[in-house]
Amino acid sequence: MAMQCVDVYDFDGTIYRGDSTVDFLVYLAGKRKSLLFRAVFLIPAVLRLLLTGDLTRFKSSLFNQIAGRVDLFAEGERFWRESGAQQKINGWFRNRPVDVPVIIASASPEFELRWIAKELGADDLICTRCDEKTGRLIGQNCKSDEKIRRIREKYGKVSIRSMYTDSLRADGPLLKLAENRFLVNAKTGEVRALLPGELR
Repeated sequence: MAMQCVDVYDFDGTIYRGDSTVDFLVYLAGKRKSLLFRAVFLIPAVLRLLLTGDLTRFKSSLFNQIAGRVDLFAEGERFWRESGAQQKINGWFRNRPVDVPVIIASASPEFELRWIAKELGADDLICTRCDEKTGRLIGQNCKSDEKIRRIREKYGKVSIRSMYTDSLRADGPLLKLAENRFLVNAKTGEVRALLPGELR
């Protein structure tokens, strides 16, 4: 798919006020109390995360435990339809420029964001991929340099007109490639252009 220019948006803390994966897990635990008892099986994964910082393996273990009990993609859609989470979508995103294709690039799992990305009219969703049956991650957690790799894998060296994020640290590499750079307040949803020198 050939594109000359795109706008890229992070999701959590940017389009969405908060962490949608945390909200999804709380929603799911409220519906299915049995999932709380599965949390004990995540203790080794949590310890490994603390020791190594390997978020990919932790997410893979986490979603694997859930996938054994629920249909991840069906629950991802129900979360957005039923939980009231759509109220945390920042209004400015719905009124965004639409003269170039819009890509949502997120570390959140595909099963959680697929429905809302389509509902919001994004042209593409590039996020953490999971096996639909097992919940195991396919490839790496889609964060930082991995976002760039995934975008280039699909679109080549496409020009990034604007990049929106709530984190200079997490999305610094992608921001450096953008012509226009915007920082979003994760709590209020307010957007401001980055000042020269803020991104190092």
